[in-house]
Amino acid sequence: MAHVVHNSAKHAGDRLNIDIELVVNKTFSHFSSSAKRTEELKAEEYQVVRRHVPTRWLSLWPAVKRLHDSWRAIKSYFLSLGEDKCPNSLWQLFKNDEDGDGKPLELQVYLSFLTNVLKIFHDVVLLLEREDGTVCELYDMMLTLKTKLQQRQIDSFFGMETIAILQQFPDQKAAAIKHDLSKFYQAALNYLEKWYDFTDNNYQKNVASLALKSNFTFSHLCDAVEVLQIRGKLDMDELYDEYCVTLPRQQDVVERRAPVVEKWSTLLQGTNTPNLTAVASFLLSIPITNASLIKSEIQVKTNFEYSCKEFYTYALKEKALLEAARSSKKYKVKKSI
Repeated sequence: MAHVVHNSAKHAGDRLNIDIELVVNKTFSHFSSSAKRTEELKAEEYQVVRRHVPTRWLSLWPAVKRLHDSWRAIKSYFLSLGEDKCPNSLWQLFKNDEDGDGKPLELQVYLSFLTNVLKIFHDVVLLLEREDGTVCELYDMMLTLKTKLQQRQIDSFFGMETIAILQQFPDQKAAAIKHDLSKFYQAALNYLEKWYDFTDNNYQKNVASLALKSNFTFSHLCDAVEVLQIRGKLDMDELYDEYCVTLPRQQDVVERRAPVVEKWSTLLQGTNTPNLTAVASFLLSIPITNASLIKSEIQVKTNFEYSCKEFYTYALKEKALLEAARSSKKYKVKKSI
C-alpha cells in the first residue's frame, strides 16, 4: 500500500505542467557538483538542497519542501547566473523575473502547492510503514486519504499560501494554473481507485471495526470471521460468550491512546477467551507492509554466516533461544553467538 500511495502522488505530479522531480534533481545536481556554487548560495538565506530518489518513497516531499523553504535564495541565485550560465531547463522557469522586479513565478506556485499536498501522502506512507500498523487500520487510512483529496478538489483548495500567490497573477492566468493543479487531485484519485478497492467487497473494510477506535459488536466479529475464512476453526457460540466477557471493558480500551495490538492485549488480558484470542491473533498477524520483513532479512544476512542447515543444528542446541522464540514476551536476554 505504501507503494500505491507513493505512485498515486507520482502519477498525479506527472500530469502537472511543471515537472517538479526534474526541478528538484536538476537543482540538487547543480549544487552537489560544485562546492563553490554552494558557497555562493550561502550568501543568501537557504537550506541545503535535498535530492529526490524515485525509488525512495519518503524523499520527494522533504526535497520539495526544502526548495520551497529556500525559495528566495534559490531564485536570487539562478537569476544572478543569467541565461548563459543557468541550466536551460531551470532558466525557463525563472526568466520571467530576470529583471528582479519580484514578479510572481509559476514555479513558486507549484512549489507551494506541492509542499502542501505531498505532505498528505508522506504522512500516510509513514503510517503504513509503522512497525505496529495493523490490517484493521488500513481501510480507514486509505479512505481518509481519498476523502481529503476529494474535498480539496471540490473546494478548489490548494493551500492558503498557494491561494495568496495566485492572487498576484492576472485572473486568466490564475484560472489556468488552478485548472492544472486540480488535475493533480483527479489523477491521484484515479490511481488510488484503480489500485485500491474502496468497495464493500474489500475484506479490509469488514475488519476495520476491530481497530478498537470505537466499540465493536458481535456482528462485526462475525463479519471478520467470514472474510478471514476462519469459521471452521472456531466455536461461534463460545465466541459470543467470550465477546460478552470483554464487553464491559471495551469502552475503557477504546479510550486508550495506544497501538491496536496493545489495545487488544489489554482487552484480552486475564480472560479465558480462546476463540476471540484466535480471531485477534489471526487478524493482527496479517502484515500491511514488507518493511519489517526486509529489516529482519537484512539483520539475519548481516549477523549470521551460517548456512540454513548449520543454523538449524545450532538452534536445536540453544534452549534459551528456542524458549524465547516460543514465548510471546519481549526479548530481554541478548546472547552473542
